[in-house]
Amino acid sequence: MAISPDERFAYRQLSFLHGFVEFDLRQGKPRPGRHPAALRGGQDAAAFAHHGIAMNPQGTKLCVAGTMSDAAIVRRDSFAHTTLASGEKPDWATNSADGRHCFVSASGDDKVTVNSYAEERVVATIPVGDHPQRMRTGVIRAEYLPAGATATRRRASPARGCSARRRAACCA
Repeated sequence: MAISPDERFAYRQLSFLHGFVEFDLRQGKPRPGRHPAALRGGQDAAAFAHHGIAMNPQGTKLCVAGTMSDAAIVRRDSFAHTTLASGEKPDWATNSADGRHCFVSASGDDKVTVNSYAEERVVATIPVGDHPQRMRTGVIRAEYLPAGATATRRRASPARGCSARRRAACCA
């Protein structure tokens, strides 16, 4: 679910609906809004179709992940969309800490794409290992970093080769 900055509209993905619904929270009425990407042929229509939805901080665009279709940037004012080359089985969408990008996990390709809201395109791809699904952004206190690490923002990196004990430090 994503909620507009003015808290008037909620955008919900529902099981077995290949898209999302916009709810006007003041009027208590849904306004159907479908994800424009078509369901790929040959897929099991009974599967959960859409899993991830995020909104940019300005509230002008949604980033949606459609496991059975595609991922897209959708403009809230018109529901016009740009399909993203996010990979096989887009599973989740979440925003970067600054809100300029949304991350989409592609569980079929073992990667995460970094998608620009402004450019409405994939700007980076990160290989992450076996079958990524849900993602959350987070922060870690500097005192939890290994000795000698700086407290500045650092880009996340895959945890390959890290022991379970060191995984948080490897990915800080």
